[in-house]
Amino acid sequence: MNNKRIYILVLAGMILFSSCNLYRKYTSDATVRSDVMGDVVNPQDTVSMGDMDWRTVFTDPLLQNLIETALANNTDMRSAKLSIEQAQNNVKSAKWGYAPTLYFSPSATYAYQGGSSFSARIPINASWQLGIFGQTTTGVRKAKAQVAYEEDYKQAVQVSLAANVANLYYTLVMLDRELEIELQTQGLWEESLESTRALYDAGIYESPAVYQMEASVAGVKTEIIDLRNTILTTEASLCNLLAEPPHHIERASFGSFQMPEQLHLGLPIRLLDARPDVRMAERNMELAYYGTQSARQDFYPTINIEGLFGAAFSPAQLIGQAVASLTQPIFAAGKLTAQLKNAKLNQEKARIEFEQSLLDAGKEVYTYLHDCQTAEQKAGFIDTRVNALQQAYDATSSLMQHGSTTYLEVLTAQESLLTAQLLQVQNQYEAIEALINLYSALGGFGTKTEK
Repeated sequence: MNNKRIYILVLAGMILFSSCNLYRKYTSDATVRSDVMGDVVNPQDTVSMGDMDWRTVFTDPLLQNLIETALANNTDMRSAKLSIEQAQNNVKSAKWGYAPTLYFSPSATYAYQGGSSFSARIPINASWQLGIFGQTTTGVRKAKAQVAYEEDYKQAVQVSLAANVANLYYTLVMLDRELEIELQTQGLWEESLESTRALYDAGIYESPAVYQMEASVAGVKTEIIDLRNTILTTEASLCNLLAEPPHHIERASFGSFQMPEQLHLGLPIRLLDARPDVRMAERNMELAYYGTQSARQDFYPTINIEGLFGAAFSPAQLIGQAVASLTQPIFAAGKLTAQLKNAKLNQEKARIEFEQSLLDAGKEVYTYLHDCQTAEQKAGFIDTRVNALQQAYDATSSLMQHGSTTYLEVLTAQESLLTAQLLQVQNQYEAIEALINLYSALGGFGTKTEK
């Protein structure tokens, strides 16, 4: 008898010892490589531009209003907020796993066989599953991790939405400037056309010169029509982000934006806290960890306590009953083993995806920083090119008035100047776009966004 008791105690001790890891809470061991952002990191640069409130980076009040409107009304943002509420409800539901389930189940019986009889029962039934091996605790922790994941997802939507609004806004500003250049070009080219016609009437030019000038003017007018249509479609796209019908978007002039004098990246480790997509990848590791915990707990028994208490009538009496049962998986071992192996594989997959999310984040910062620097380096040369071509065009037009140059030289000067002016606008826009993308890649737009 003593041997049996010792055997039972040893067996119980082994079960409790082996189940200790079933109660362990997830602890993050996520690390960030020091070279994840390439060779652009300055070890002394501990301040990141992504920590700055986006209103101090993008000071245009019209853009600020658009971003705030999008964050309040955009359908993806509203859906993300509802997903957080659902996840929070799941946490509350999981916590109720610690409590018993109560339900009311009255019954009545009437019988007639040579005489009538009536009986009734008004019991309260209770059912309680004791997760002594951490099943309920794991469920609660996993539900909380899902809440954190949904909050990170909402922030990721917020970052993407604000960046898209800013990019579309400055696209419209750029298109306005291009339209302005095209309209100015149309006026200049129409003057050249009139001069060519006058020289043709004077017998200096032949008719092909007039036709070439007419074709050039018609080409500019066609581009103006296309630009106006592009502006309308871009406004419609921006309105869609605002969850509004298409309408005109009020905006500033192109030259009002000022680039920051210095671009601070901060240290690579900051990407782990600043980037919502990186945090989501880490949350997936946490969810996968609790998935493995749950798969392990399936090997252990579950204890259920069921009972009822109430009253019975005819005859009148109190009723009470309690039953405890233990369920231990036996023949499902193969299935449970496979589930545990797959859960561990999911953990490894989550770790790989986390590592890739860091690589993607580092690549984005590296790329967008170089885009900013490239646009800045090109700006001076493009400005010089535009100034030189403007002088060449002015000189060529003046010579044409006196009949000392050909119309082909004038056409070439006109087209070269227009191309350079449009390139100048495009490069300025690319600088703004790269800054927006770099700011969001560093975690900007995700903090201090909602008032």
